[in-house]
Amino acid sequence: MEQIVIIEQIEEHLVRSVSKIVRHKPNHCKFPVTGLPWTITESNKVTISEQSRRLLGANMQLFEFDVKQKASILFMLAKPTTFLFFHLCGEIEYFTNQGEQLTKMRKSTFYLTYGPAVKYKMKLEKGHHAILGIALEQLWSFTTDDSPSFFDQLYNAWLTSSNTPIILPHKKITKEVWSLLGKLRLTVVKNMEDHIGIIKRISACLTTYHRYIINDYKNNNSAEETIGENIKLYLYNHYMFEDECRLTTIQRKFKLSEWRLRKIAKNILGCSIGQYLNNIRLEKSIQLLLETDLTVNEITVRIGYTSPTTFSNYFRNKTGYSPTTFRKKSKKAIEN
Repeated sequence: MEQIVIIEQIEEHLVRSVSKIVRHKPNHCKFPVTGLPWTITESNKVTISEQSRRLLGANMQLFEFDVKQKASILFMLAKPTTFLFFHLCGEIEYFTNQGEQLTKMRKSTFYLTYGPAVKYKMKLEKGHHAILGIALEQLWSFTTDDSPSFFDQLYNAWLTSSNTPIILPHKKITKEVWSLLGKLRLTVVKNMEDHIGIIKRISACLTTYHRYIINDYKNNNSAEETIGENIKLYLYNHYMFEDECRLTTIQRKFKLSEWRLRKIAKNILGCSIGQYLNNIRLEKSIQLLLETDLTVNEITVRIGYTSPTTFSNYFRNKTGYSPTTFRKKSKKAIEN
């Protein structure tokens, strides 16, 4: 497999004119891959060291940047590729070549990302930065029956060579992942068994990332279910008070954005807050019509409507009868 990530330019300085290969570890490198040489590229602002390892079905590239002052680096992908990407340290922003920000990295994180074969730009703050990208061949798969839909979206973009970059959620590099990365970097490849061992560790990193995402996904769904059930209970206890049932009041009480409240209502209640509230009021109005002698106007007030006409129109739309006719027909049916 050929190199996938190709650094083209450090601001105005062409990279290939100042590159050299060394066998000893450069002083600024903190994450060396055992047994591999370094390609060193220098400019007046940045020193870049790169190590790469070709594997069966994957290509591993480690970049470390020693940045003397803020700098921009132009790079490209040799072909549309999905990466298992590790931001090891430093602060880097990534942009399309048109200047649209893709992501900003400050903490040690890892994630899956797909990129089309185009040029990109990274902006680096002063200091040390390190990234490890594992370019995957399409023989890899990372979707299962319980995967969130964005895994499928990324995989489909990869299969169709989409022109749109996709970045899945960032996850913290935990001790578990640091341990796997250490074994990836420090394994000396002497034979096929060593080679296969590295592939297995890449697979373990993918599996770990998938597990972290699934756990988040389930926890978020569980949290939404709890909030949704609490909103149901709240509406049953406050359906008769118009002000208490306004969307803004519910958002404030449950500390939800409008978007998240609508999402929870759709997923947990099965309809909008307004529709759910109207269903409760309809249920309560039928109960009052059958079990009390309250007038339609009194029932209107009891169930939270401000207008008898609005209530009657909604009741007729749902039952086919006006409240008065419904009461008469229901009582006659009971008597017979």
